[in-house]
Amino acid sequence: MAGGLGTRLRPVTDDIPKSLIPVAGKPVVYYLMDAFSKVSNDYIFTVSYRYEKVIDLFSGPKVKGKSILFSVEKEPLGTAGGLKKVEKFVEETFVVGNADTIFQQDVRGLVNFHKKNKNSVTLGLTPVEDPSEFGVAKVKSGRIVEFQEKPKVNAISNLANVGVYVMEPEVFDYIEKGKVVDVAKELLPSLKRDGKPIGGFRMKGTWIDIGRPRDLIRANLFLSGKATKKFKGSKLSGKVYLGKNVKVGKNCVLENVALYDGTTIADNVHLKNSVVYDNSTVGSGSTIEDSILSFGSELSDGVIISDSVIGGGILLRKGGKIEGTVVSLGEDNPGNN
Repeated sequence: MAGGLGTRLRPVTDDIPKSLIPVAGKPVVYYLMDAFSKVSNDYIFTVSYRYEKVIDLFSGPKVKGKSILFSVEKEPLGTAGGLKKVEKFVEETFVVGNADTIFQQDVRGLVNFHKKNKNSVTLGLTPVEDPSEFGVAKVKSGRIVEFQEKPKVNAISNLANVGVYVMEPEVFDYIEKGKVVDVAKELLPSLKRDGKPIGGFRMKGTWIDIGRPRDLIRANLFLSGKATKKFKGSKLSGKVYLGKNVKVGKNCVLENVALYDGTTIADNVHLKNSVVYDNSTVGSGSTIEDSILSFGSELSDGVIISDSVIGGGILLRKGGKIEGTVVSLGEDNPGNN
């Protein structure tokens, strides 16, 4: 499922769908495809927002050995509504996943559990510290007995839905054609009311939902390696991803960072827990923490940024200070005041 708008990640997703956001150097959807390749290399992408970008990505030599079909939704149909649109192409047990999550787990155990228990649907579940951010499920003897969507208080469990499902074709009978339908909010409750067996399988391995800026930063750093490359006169430490043609000046302190292709970091820059996407420039003496600079951002000298997202094509003038803000083209630019 690759049709999400990625509104919480704007302006990073102004020009690309969320499923194509780079994480540690490759589009996030690749991680899910790698996991699913353990059971099949036949893929159907349900796409909507900026769908042409997804089609372009998979129209080259990288698709060798894979069968890929695209289902384009002119208007988003929801997670289940999009599935209904591809019903005629599915005749047996199939696996569904959100293309905007980091998923590095072996799905073979999930599929085997599903088939062994003859479920209509089986959800992949994982324990989380804060259930209020996710849909959670209560499981008894391998069967889900209760759902709860983002509980603010009194969560029924800490087992979150990771957005990976194994389903049988019979689920299509519970989805109205051409309507906006959600898997978690509508399809699963309908199946449960009808007494269909819905399983819950506890997954092992990495799962990160990149839906919020802080999660996108965390995913980039989690999948990056330890700092090994050295730039003369500067210090790199922690987890570091470096793209191609990255330039770093003197007397810089870079800790836990992802610097993408063509990034230029001037002298005396402090950069921590942040992601700087392609062709962005950071002026001398700037300090950036817990932030994302989108594609083609340009920061002048002495800019201070914390807990913010800066849109592509933005020019922040000398000495600008931004904290806890999203700055994008077409909006008031606090760095220019």
